[in-house]
Amino acid sequence: MKKLIANLLPWLITASIGLYIGLTSDWDTVVATLKAADFIGFIPVVIFVVVTVFLFDSWCLVKLFARFNAPVRYREMLPLKGTSYLLNVINYNAAAAGIALFFRNRKGVPLLEAMGSMLWMNFIDIVSLATLLLIGLAISPAHVAASLRMTLTIGAFSIYLILVGSCIYWNLGFDWFFFGRLRSWRIFSGFRDAKMRDYAYFIGIRTAFVLSYVVSQWASMPFFNLDASLSQLLLYVPALTFIGTIPLTTIAGLGTVQVLMRSFFYDFVPGELTQTAVHSTIDAYSTTSILTFILCRVLIGALFMRSVSRDFTNPKHGDAMS
Repeated sequence: MKKLIANLLPWLITASIGLYIGLTSDWDTVVATLKAADFIGFIPVVIFVVVTVFLFDSWCLVKLFARFNAPVRYREMLPLKGTSYLLNVINYNAAAAGIALFFRNRKGVPLLEAMGSMLWMNFIDIVSLATLLLIGLAISPAHVAASLRMTLTIGAFSIYLILVGSCIYWNLGFDWFFFGRLRSWRIFSGFRDAKMRDYAYFIGIRTAFVLSYVVSQWASMPFFNLDASLSQLLLYVPALTFIGTIPLTTIAGLGTVQVLMRSFFYDFVPGELTQTAVHSTIDAYSTTSILTFILCRVLIGALFMRSVSRDFTNPKHGDAMS
């Protein structure tokens, strides 16, 4: 029962926030915004961005598993990553477990060690997001409240403090009281095996990966008549993504992130409009763009699902190691 509640809680919170957005939006403005949107330009751009991100992310995973687990070809990783998009709609852990299961069945990699590599990559993603957030705070002309700027700065530097502590623990062998026993756990194999050069390399490529989300917002917003510069989004998008990584705040970008978009993207709506009209314009864009991105990813997942399912059900003889 507790597990069921834990799985349902993010959906319930997202649904509640979605209801709040629906009740506080001016639906006439939402409909007018959708009618005025340039979908002929918007949809091809979204497809291009989703496919580009998919290819880049798959390449990063090839580098990850080749470094920590077993060599994998790019054409093997593409269907795995694609199918993970479909599984991720259901449950993020199911998507990660699916990739790990492939490496157990086809490469003979222990399941926990494959998941350990993905756990390390998730940590690297958070560090990369903090990196881009600090860059945005330093150079972006975007205006945010002093209190929020301080919160984001503290949050980003806290991630780097954790990174330093992690490197001291894993790379220098300092136990931090009773945590020394973690070194023998397979789920932390990525942290145990990572060298400093691995941190530098993967933080670099994953920061570039996170930057692709900034570019995707910048490329898609003009089709909804939202006027934002790339330098402004260099702060806003990492901040939104950073907040979106907090558990229970959002499902696939829906929910809390949309409420924050109302504030962050407020000045991007042209004309002299009421606050409700501005919020409704942003709601129309955020909901449409998020759902379109999800749909494109689901279609990619559906395209590869049949071929990947064989790897889940038909492991090679002798490779099904636990």
